[in-house]
Amino acid sequence: MTIKTTPSAEEKTSPLLALRVRDFRLYWLALITQVIGQQMFAFTLGWLAFEITGSQAQLGFIHLCGFIPQFALTLLGGVLADRIDARKLIGIAQINAALAMILVGVTALLGVAQLWHLALGAFLWGFSAAIDEPARASFFPRLLPKPMLRSAVPLISMAFGGSRVIAPSFAGFLIAATGAPVTFLISAAAVSTMIAVLMLLRPARGEARTHGSLFDSFTDNLRYIRGNEVFFRVITVALLHATLAMGFIHVLPVFAKLLQVDSRGLGILASAAGIGALIGFTSYSWVQARISWRNLIVSALTLYNVVLIGLAFSEWYWFSFAMILISGLCHAYFLTCAQVMLQTLVEDHYRGRVMSVFALVWSLMFLSGFLLNAAGEWVGPRVALAGGATIMLGYVWLSLVRAGALKKVVLAAKAG
Repeated sequence: MTIKTTPSAEEKTSPLLALRVRDFRLYWLALITQVIGQQMFAFTLGWLAFEITGSQAQLGFIHLCGFIPQFALTLLGGVLADRIDARKLIGIAQINAALAMILVGVTALLGVAQLWHLALGAFLWGFSAAIDEPARASFFPRLLPKPMLRSAVPLISMAFGGSRVIAPSFAGFLIAATGAPVTFLISAAAVSTMIAVLMLLRPARGEARTHGSLFDSFTDNLRYIRGNEVFFRVITVALLHATLAMGFIHVLPVFAKLLQVDSRGLGILASAAGIGALIGFTSYSWVQARISWRNLIVSALTLYNVVLIGLAFSEWYWFSFAMILISGLCHAYFLTCAQVMLQTLVEDHYRGRVMSVFALVWSLMFLSGFLLNAAGEWVGPRVALAGGATIMLGYVWLSLVRAGALKKVVLAAKAG
């Protein structure tokens, strides 16, 4: 059965159309600032952990501390997002995140930061993300007319990808100039911007809230996803991709050492993913109009993992930079395509819960960082990264290529 929606006039215009809506525009600008703060915090946390311990396993432990609360609580966050005002949930999450960043920043400023301080900061940040991510996915569609939703999703993705251009390189140079404590405190100020902006927004009233027990809401959501092959295929490959490959960004401090560069060189390497993602987000509409949804997902994931294998065995700094840039491009195509499909096809009263399952991608990225670092301690970082990418390649070609439901998805008319 073909899943099809009739293209509207809005869908044929620029993705920037959604920015004409005042509330969405304010939210989007605040989201960019928030994500820059989050990326700076994550970058600095990993750098300081490796600086203090010099151990790849301990660096992986920090990522594990961020993963545990995110993975354990994100699905609960989705259930809450379908029951409680999402604006309140976002505000609570960002207050908690800012406090975590301040805690780590103050201990570093006083010169008493130890591994457990960093682990606690990662844990609190992971807890915030578990509440924030599904709440955001449920909240932003209420800020603009529904026909504009498909132009808004790439902009939301761009806020995350574009920040990766700025945040790592800025954090790297800031660490070199003033040290990690200042970077942590600036991160806290950045995420606090969202708290202020939320009070200025006037979202449309959502549908009636979900009732019944939390457990019933949770199991009902899993049945809903399992019963829709498109949702099931897209979410499954996204979660596996996050577990096996996305965490390479958390292994970069180790590769920076292999390439003999300092924090500034590491920042430039990490920003390459953001540059690629920004190119991907800005060109996404043009590419998707010419490639089927299934083929775009398969192509993006294939190239992503091929370049990770190239990165794993690279001995040259700028070749590594190029591989990371291409990975960011492919990452943008895949994630934007997946989110547009889910946000367009999901029923409103399931939106928070379905998107919370997809949001596990971000927590599994921490698990991926832990697994790649732990495996790297055992078999070496190069073999660990190449191994994860190879497994992912096998899954994509054995599973998605033959997925009939993805072939039938039509959300927009093809470009001529």
